[in-house]
Amino acid sequence: MNRTLGMNAEINYVEDGVVDAYTTSFPFQVRPHISHVLFTWNSTAKEPVKYSVRALAEDFDVLPIIHLPLEGIIPAQTEDFAVEFRCAGSRAGQFLITLRFNISWPSDQNTTQFILKQDKICAPRDGRKLILADYEPNSQIPDEPNISNGTDSALLLSPEQIVYIGIGSSIILIVIVIFLICLHFRSSKPKRKITNNVFLEESTDLRYSSTPITPETKHSLIVDSSAQPFLQQPSTSTPHKLGKYSLRRISILGARKPPPIIFDRASNHVDINNALIELNADRNLFQIIPFVELEGTFGEIRWAIWRQTRLGLCGDIDDEEDGAAEEIAVICKTLKSNADRRHFEKFLSESLVFHNVPSHPNLAQVIAAATFGNFINPESVSDFPLICYRHQGFGNLKKFLLKMRQENGVRSSGDSDSTHALRTHELVSMAVQILKAIQHLHKYGIIHKDVATRNCLVSEVQSKSMNDRFYVQLSDNALSRDLFPNDYHCLGDNDNRTVKWMAPEALRSNVHNSASDVWSFAVLMWELFTCAAQPFAEIEPDEMRMVLEAGTRLGQPYNCPDDLYGIMYNCWHFEPLERPSPAQLLQALERFTDQLRKYI
Repeated sequence: MNRTLGMNAEINYVEDGVVDAYTTSFPFQVRPHISHVLFTWNSTAKEPVKYSVRALAEDFDVLPIIHLPLEGIIPAQTEDFAVEFRCAGSRAGQFLITLRFNISWPSDQNTTQFILKQDKICAPRDGRKLILADYEPNSQIPDEPNISNGTDSALLLSPEQIVYIGIGSSIILIVIVIFLICLHFRSSKPKRKITNNVFLEESTDLRYSSTPITPETKHSLIVDSSAQPFLQQPSTSTPHKLGKYSLRRISILGARKPPPIIFDRASNHVDINNALIELNADRNLFQIIPFVELEGTFGEIRWAIWRQTRLGLCGDIDDEEDGAAEEIAVICKTLKSNADRRHFEKFLSESLVFHNVPSHPNLAQVIAAATFGNFINPESVSDFPLICYRHQGFGNLKKFLLKMRQENGVRSSGDSDSTHALRTHELVSMAVQILKAIQHLHKYGIIHKDVATRNCLVSEVQSKSMNDRFYVQLSDNALSRDLFPNDYHCLGDNDNRTVKWMAPEALRSNVHNSASDVWSFAVLMWELFTCAAQPFAEIEPDEMRMVLEAGTRLGQPYNCPDDLYGIMYNCWHFEPLERPSPAQLLQALERFTDQLRKYI
């Protein structure tokens, strides 16, 4: 409390396993000059005590970051951890942050839950931009400012000091003007700068690479068709000319204000039991197709026909109508017999995450949970339910892209028929549809956290419009860890995460928001243009955070136009507030599509 209140004291929230109801009922005030609050904890129990913790902000102007794994074991020895409070908005004021702890004490079944409240005070700031030090991974907690008699000495200035400050400000302004004039005269010359041992030139013909470019390799780069898969092979065998790309901000996005950062709303919690009751369907009405779409260790995706009889819907019809029925094609996720209760609970929580979200044509939502029992009476349910989505098409988008890559490779070796090849405007249309689903989720305070082609469904539309050849839906990530194990990696916290798709701040603190979804969406676009190639395939998972912080990004796919890659690259800005919002991305992609139509 010395750093925040100017007095030597400590606050004990939990002592000897007992939560202090008095101290936890009042918010702890975090003054403007304080960015981190340190907590000390340890467990004296003989058995390991598990914990989980979440940080929630009532307003998007404050970004709380817990410098601690969100789940784990409470240390036996006394240790410190910090909670960082970033004033990410332009508004000044006092904002409430709650830290929600769940402790497996006295047992795993009888847990202890408590909430710690903090009131973060944010001073007025110029715009929403954060200072660079806020994003440095090795930055230290700010030192305590000098406090004297409770008054900030910076506010007590003599007339002489005011004059000196004015003169100093004038000199600084003159220096800045001279610097800008020099910069203007130098802007017409090719600029070359060295950053992190990577040579970059604004007028260079080199593409962005997923590995640093050295002086020895920059004049000998060639396109490797095995490393950069094509959607459509070039008609000649000569190397494709590399397009120029400016290091400056992509003009296609235009001038824009930093978008607000959206976090998951606590009110979006789904009651699993009620959701299953609402979605309950008779398993006997489902005809399983003897074909497995995808199979993992504990789960699988299958096709089925849902025969909805009028008797099942209404319950009172004439005998001559008994045979009337509507058949609905569905794709189903389910668990295999070797799955345990832990798999079952995670499967349900992930598959029903969109249950309370209003429907959207590009969002795949669960329409039925089929079982031989009835979820109203849980004891009657002895089988793993079929979690069903309405779908009649190709199925999983990543599997579809991999198949297209294989077929296109065979066709390019001799067959000139390119009817089934994916064209640029079709890939952009897919991206736009997925982006609309993301925008819809963010509208209702839902962060997807796993935007990727493996979590999408694709079908072909029988339409005369070439722009609408494919219909794509964004789905939840239930079973994705099991079905696509190579896309998930554990970084020592016993949690498999999509390291190659995650933004730097999500890798650092496991905090997801709308800006991290935008980062992942750009990786998804890269997947589309590479036919589901593995991003950063040459980089080890535990090196990803360091690589991203060093400025390395995914390279431009061979068949991706420069302007489109520029849109992707803007989504990979290190600072979340500098990334475009889904609405701004949608405008940019639609403008690109309008330009593309002129040449189709």
